Amino acid sequence: MTEFSSVEQLSGLAGEIRSSISSEQYDLGGYTEQRSKDLIHAAFSSPLPAPTEMIKCTFIVGGGKLVRSRYAEDMSKWLIAALREIGYTEDRSAAETFDSQGTFKQQHDTGQNLKYLIVYPHVACSKSGAQKADSSTTADTAVNTSSPEYIVTACELATFKEIVLSQKLVSYKQRKRLLKHLQDSSDKFKKIEEKLVTGALLDPAEQAYYDANSGADTEKIAWLQAEIKDMVDKGQLTKEEKAELLTSLDANLAAVSAEIAEAEAEKKPKKVEKLQQKKQSILARKEVVSKVTEPIRHRLKHGDEIQRLRVKLLSMQALEDKGRSMSLTLADLKVLEEKSDVEKAVSELEAASRGWLELEEDFVEMCKYEEKEAKLKYNQRVKAKQQQPAGAKKAATGTTGKTSSGVIKYATGASNSNAWMQSIGKGSGGGGGGGYTTSTAKKATSSGFASAFDSDSD
Repeated sequence: MTEFSSVEQLSGLAGEIRSSISSEQYDLGGYTEQRSKDLIHAAFSSPLPAPTEMIKCTFIVGGGKLVRSRYAEDMSKWLIAALREIGYTEDRSAAETFDSQGTFKQQHDTGQNLKYLIVYPHVACSKSGAQKADSSTTADTAVNTSSPEYIVTACELATFKEIVLSQKLVSYKQRKRLLKHLQDSSDKFKKIEEKLVTGALLDPAEQAYYDANSGADTEKIAWLQAEIKDMVDKGQLTKEEKAELLTSLDANLAAVSAEIAEAEAEKKPKKVEKLQQKKQSILARKEVVSKVTEPIRHRLKHGDEIQRLRVKLLSMQALEDKGRSMSLTLADLKVLEEKSDVEKAVSELEAASRGWLELEEDFVEMCKYEEKEAKLKYNQRVKAKQQQPAGAKKAATGTTGKTSSGVIKYATGASNSNAWMQSIGKGSGGGGGGGYTTSTAKKATSSGFASAFDSDSD
């Protein structure tokens, strides 16, 4: 990715951001996915040169129904994915201080009914400021002690096993990335040890890295390799992982076949024999992978709850659509008051479901799967309500059926204008889903429309 070292290289909004000297607000109405990604990379790939103090960049990315059409529904996801690509992380407690550099957070202003993404960029002025504040922190900041990479390197073997077997590193691809990190870490650690043997002094970064390593890389690598092999043997691969692994094995076969041909030409029978054994091992591995006929699918940790809340959001969206052609009741408006809380809960649950060493595209794909499944559930429920017998629909709207005299009576308080919504509501004995699993509180509502989609029955 190109580093942008001068404002002259940029124009438009990216240039405006990089030349800003104070906190500003920017409206991203009309931005496409590619334009959003380009903006983030152009503006934040390198420290901002202009500010003389810490600043924040506030982007308007959505809002209520009066402005919603101006912003893409996935605007926040696009921007966050781009920020993560350049090393930014989410920090809900971030503020305009140097220690918040390289972070972002989301915010919903209920007063103005606008949604924001606030970015705390890296700023060039922080370097001199940090040196003046405390020159002794150089070694401490050389290693990010909160990163997954640091934790798996620094922890003891027993803790490492617990981490791997938890829901933080569940997939084959995640564990392969972890293995690569450990192997690289082991090589780096050995080089630092070799430097110490010669009597040379370590620089602050090397010293911090050396001190942080538990010295158990070899044991961790051996155990992890066995775990990965066991995953393959048990067929715990996704469709994509299976295809990638087969491609890798084919490449290994081609390479070892070339080595065999070379060894035969050089008339080295012992080397040929050793390479033939290696080839047979790869072929056996390929056979095991090829037999994986039912690939698995990894889901978000909180996928079930996310689906339930997304079904609820779809019912609210239908209610908003209804409000464009006819007046909404007080009960309807009460339901819509809850929408921002539900959206926040979904966002929090998705963030809490993110695994370690997980690629952004893999995480986004799992989020899309939960969203797709929620839409299927919602459509099935709508269809089921529409296919209910006439008598059942009347009962849902408050009808009591025919009396002995043949006259149909309706329960008092039923509104004819809202009857179509009441018809898909739950009966008095219907069960609702529990509260949110996040800090967002669930508000009570009397609307039959929303409650019709709040069941966990399926």
